Formats: sequence, structure tokens, C-alpha cells
Amino acid sequence: MRIALAVALVMCLCSAAIADNKKEITVELQVPDTTWTLQIKEVCEVGNELWVVSNLSQASNMMGAQIISTITDSIELGAPDLPIKHFVIGKTWNWDNRGDYVFIKSIKDIEQELDAGHTIYKPGK
Repeated sequence: MRIALAVALVMCLCSAAIADNKKEITVELQVPDTTWTLQIKEVCEVGNELWVVSNLSQASNMMGAQIISTITDSIELGAPDLPIKHFVIGKTWNWDNRGDYVFIKSIKDIEQELDAGHTIYKPGK
């Protein structure tokens, strides 16, 4: 009986520790019109940071209101408590966005660093 209680206690403590490591990661951008979408594609631990790679895309067969709009994507995952650095692929307009984002042309711009890091999230993996 004592062993069963001890095992149950350890399982509860482990579940609580895993739940505490849950982190919500959100990316939010202003886009020129409502035809744009934003999706988090990858999260990697690189050095002492979490690198979040997101992709912007525009539906070519859609008509959208020509009004500056805010789009977001978010995920919740188990991740270490590290500073987040956002990389966004696909921006085609010239104004600055609020927030701390690095806009890149291609994943190849940071591929070497990502390969050296540890992938925490990647859809389909």
C-alpha cells in the first residue's frame, strides 16, 4: 500500500512539473490586407534562446479588404523558460512591424543555426 501511494505521489509531482513547463508562444503582425495568413512552423532551442520560425503567406486567389489588419498564430508546448527570438519568412511590405521580429527571405538564412540547435516543435514531426 505504501509503495502504491509513493508511486502515485511521484506521478503527481512529475505531472505538475511537466505542466509548469507549458509555454504559450504567440506571433502577431500587422499586414496590408485580409488575404494574409501567419503560421508558426518551427520552434528550436538555439543556444540560450527559443527561436520561433513563422511563415507569412498570401492567398493569391482571394480578394481582401485593403485595410491594415492584425493576424496571429499561437501554440502551447512544453519548452524551457528562455528568451524568445521570432523569425518571420514572407514579408513583402516596407513598413516596420511592432514587436521584436527578424524578417528573413528564406529558412536558409538561419538553417545552419537551427540544425545546430534542438527542435522542440515542428508540425508533422
